[in-house]
Amino acid sequence: MIQADAVFSQMPKIIGHRGASGHAPENTLAALRKAAEITTSFVEIDVTITRDSVAVIQHDSDVRRCTNGTGPILLKSLEDVRALDAGSWFAPEFEGERIPTLKEAVGLVQELGLGLNLEIKPTAGWQIPTTKQVAKELLDCWPDALPLLISSFAVECLIEVRRYLPDVPLGYLTSAIPPDWERRMAEYDCASLHCERHYVTKDHVDAIKSAGYRVLVYTVNDPEEAKKLLDWGVDAVITDFPDRIFSKLGQ
Repeated sequence: MIQADAVFSQMPKIIGHRGASGHAPENTLAALRKAAEITTSFVEIDVTITRDSVAVIQHDSDVRRCTNGTGPILLKSLEDVRALDAGSWFAPEFEGERIPTLKEAVGLVQELGLGLNLEIKPTAGWQIPTTKQVAKELLDCWPDALPLLISSFAVECLIEVRRYLPDVPLGYLTSAIPPDWERRMAEYDCASLHCERHYVTKDHVDAIKSAGYRVLVYTVNDPEEAKKLLDWGVDAVITDFPDRIFSKLGQ
């Protein structure tokens, strides 16, 4: 797999959030295709596991918000998950869209030539088994030529994934930037810090960059705000609407 410096050298300033989730149902193959259609070259998606230990692309621990089903995804088999409609909630034209498996998403990412920020999103308490399964599947299916960045809010996931994927760069995900961010970055062997847009300041960006780390900010949907953050030196903004930011930056 591509090592950290090469991954970040290929990372653009604009990353599609859960695909292009402003234009298509989040974390679906349709959202990945839409991202590529609007010339996004790097996307962020979320991964968790089912009851029968299959990695699937899903943000919430419960399927209620983004499907026609209810209940925890960890208590559903892959067959149960595949029976859900993950598109109609967004718009009628996406009826029948399914929750994809990680392997399906990776196959499409490869077909589209996209870089990937994969966020491990475990059900609380299942950080270790979730990470083990995700790492196992990535080792089996990830194309070496494509850039991969793995991130998580769960530090147990960062520690565990490093055992299996020693060369993949890791991103420390947080809302507010903790006062001891530098200690945490070193302890969890992270190359980038990903923070929520409300909490980042130019002083933060300067300090993090000076320490040799990258800074990614989510979820930035206002083009003026995106330009300000990028002018501060943020390495990338993660957005539901990449095309809006492209237009602002003249891309």
